[in-house]
Amino acid sequence: MRMTVALTALVVGFAMAAQVQPSRASEGPWCSHYFGTDYTENCSMRSFDMCIAETRGAGGTFCSPNPRYHAVAVERAAHRRQIAAPHPM
Repeated sequence: MRMTVALTALVVGFAMAAQVQPSRASEGPWCSHYFGTDYTENCSMRSFDMCIAETRGAGGTFCSPNPRYHAVAVERAAHRRQIAAPHPM
């Protein structure tokens, strides 16, 4: 009985792990690159100025556009697009 429960839990765990997608929430339009003892890339920068501030003072660093970042267009709410009706007299 215990073996069946453990095996079922293991199969469910593997099935859930297979459904996991990598998070893109931290992807930003700019990447900071660090060259030191190893290469490190941080692509969570929301602006070029933020990237420059992050890399300032560290030798062997630079900023570049993030090739994996795809901006999502946000439409304005429909109520903002309505044309104001003339006021009745």
